[in-house]
Amino acid sequence: MAWIHRYISDEDIQKISHAVQKAEEKTEGEIVPVIVQRSSTVGHVPLTLTMLILLMLVIVELPYSDLLWVKPWVYAWPFLIVVIYYLSFALARLSWIQKVFVPERDEVDQVHQRAHLEFYLNKINKTRNHTGILIFISVMEKKAVILADEGISSKLPQETWNEILQKLGGQLRGGNWGFGFIEAIEACGHHLKHHFPAQADKTDQLKNQLIIK
Repeated sequence: MAWIHRYISDEDIQKISHAVQKAEEKTEGEIVPVIVQRSSTVGHVPLTLTMLILLMLVIVELPYSDLLWVKPWVYAWPFLIVVIYYLSFALARLSWIQKVFVPERDEVDQVHQRAHLEFYLNKINKTRNHTGILIFISVMEKKAVILADEGISSKLPQETWNEILQKLGGQLRGGNWGFGFIEAIEACGHHLKHHFPAQADKTDQLKNQLIIK
């Protein structure tokens, strides 16, 4: 997963794991940080890009249509369409191209859907007393989501999570991905420690590490 090192170094990954471990020392809660390369579906991008390039090409060649739409040049169009299609596939691998062709509303919806999926895939809903928290970042969209299980969410108002998310979003926009994770983990740990202090029989229920997908 070499892509992750454009955003978070190996040292940052270790610091994030240490931050989770430290935050959980005095609480029954569990914090799970997850980062994914993207949440949005981008399968439509190559075809959309192909149609856009062809449209632009047709507009540009209109003044020369009397020359280009006659033999033998007209036979070149099918080959040109194939070339443009494969070029579009190559361009569609670029993250900024993908972001351009995914509407903002779709980004928000799909990031939240992926966050909910990761919440259950990583068994955050299975913690004792339902005190698990997911801190989720989707890189392509540069969006973050925090999901708290019912045990902790019932104790804290939505404004608490909005405040943490606002600070995390600011760090992401500034390129401080690792520090943003650590700051959010510490903030969540503070609230968990206050509402769910560690018991004598405390055990680690989930791994203390950054999950990268």
